[in-house]
Amino acid sequence: MPSPQKPRSLTIAHGEIDASDKTTSLLFPSREQAPWLPFERFAETMTTSRTKLGRHPHQAEEVVIYLVDGEVDHVDDSGRREALTAGSVAVLTAHQEISHDMEMLRGKRARWLSVVVRLPWHTEPPPTAVQIKTAGDAKEGSDGTVQKPVVGPLARADASSGLECTDIEFARTATGFFRIGHNRRAVAYVLEGSGMIDDVPIKSGSGALLENMSAVAIGGSPGYRLLLASVPIPAEHQDAPDAPPRRVK
Repeated sequence: MPSPQKPRSLTIAHGEIDASDKTTSLLFPSREQAPWLPFERFAETMTTSRTKLGRHPHQAEEVVIYLVDGEVDHVDDSGRREALTAGSVAVLTAHQEISHDMEMLRGKRARWLSVVVRLPWHTEPPPTAVQIKTAGDAKEGSDGTVQKPVVGPLARADASSGLECTDIEFARTATGFFRIGHNRRAVAYVLEGSGMIDDVPIKSGSGALLENMSAVAIGGSPGYRLLLASVPIPAEHQDAPDAPPRRVK
């Protein structure tokens, strides 16, 4: 007899200032919300030209940085420097350890989202790599939403973890329906304005954690903008037995 379908789940999480970095608001991990595996970290950072973040490493995880506003340089551990502007996407696939830094520019501010996903264990792991791309072209749908593919099969950047991200805005008051899939977890993070996610009100700086949903209804008006990110849930016990401790910063 097949097991019963798990119920749909929607949890609202609120951003919390990172105690070690006052420029960053953590959706998770935080005091209220633990890592939501395979999502390890979801954060929004706003900097000025005086901000210094410092180089830091990643291993056995995939990192997506999506620049929402401003300008900043991304520097990888080989010293390669890439200019990021609004709409730029950096994807770090770190099967082996790789470090990077975000360096501020004189007189410039920057705002970006960072999403860290745990890489499932593979007998043939994906190569360690850095992609610097631009988000796909924005397209207005018949439902009144304007969608810009950031990462995934419709975007210019892809992720070996299966992570997909879409930047969603509203051209008019409307409700759009977005496919997720029962085998994926999703985070809908509000960048600007306020609106509804599955009839639950939500405002900027907060996110909805979605699970066991084939699709989600998102309703709003002009000025409402959010990023919808989803990732496959890997099978249990997929980590290698000697997997190193995970870093979530």
